[in-house]
Amino acid sequence: MLIAYVVMTGCVTHKNLRYLTDLPGDTTSTSVIDSSNSYRLKPGDVLYLKVVSSTDSKMELFNQSLTNNQVGVSGNGGQANLFGGNLIDQYGDIELPMVGLIKLSGLTLKEAEKLVNSRMSEYLTYVTVTLKLMSFRVSVLGEVTNPGIKQIDRANVTLLDALSYAGDLTDLGNRKKVRLIRRENNRNKVYTIDMTSMSMLSSEFYYLRPDDVLYVEPLRYKVVKVNSPTIALAFSAFSITLAIFAVLSR
Repeated sequence: MLIAYVVMTGCVTHKNLRYLTDLPGDTTSTSVIDSSNSYRLKPGDVLYLKVVSSTDSKMELFNQSLTNNQVGVSGNGGQANLFGGNLIDQYGDIELPMVGLIKLSGLTLKEAEKLVNSRMSEYLTYVTVTLKLMSFRVSVLGEVTNPGIKQIDRANVTLLDALSYAGDLTDLGNRKKVRLIRRENNRNKVYTIDMTSMSMLSSEFYYLRPDDVLYVEPLRYKVVKVNSPTIALAFSAFSITLAIFAVLSR
């Protein structure tokens, strides 16, 4: 009975290792909620900001200043060190030459890019501003190959991206119970995501936010595997006891 229990509970099936197990074989597309632009900038965010003007040499003044004021950002997300960026200060502002302070805190990236472009248009002609979030980081813990804090150089980061940066789930990771810990309204909230379900692709949690924490729970099989030496020892002791009892009973 003990051996049968260990065998039955200790097997990792093919289904346990798959993602999107309910995805039809003939599916060519599925809807995904694009919530990547809902993130609003906050103090401490690091931005990559580049100014381009086809007719105005003053743009070099902006780009030179941006280069001189860069904040180094690096991480272990699987990519090389990120290029420098500009920090949003404690008041939610960045400072640009000639333009002065621009409050970006509370804006989405698209809104911030539009505002910076508008302010710079007062000093440059035919200006184009590129704005990217560089301080996007998530923590990935639990049953993944490479757990830790992952620094990513873009804002459009999905759940699958983060798990890829962590080297994917191990064979002992529970794909039906990936916990997402997210700070909302000054409170930590925990959500459970089923990576085996196609509904994950259209979930509001498919796109991550900066400072999200992912925790991959272990399968029950890991508990059996960790305790298998103890189980084996107990079984051996039980077998020896039965053998001695059989000898003494003769």
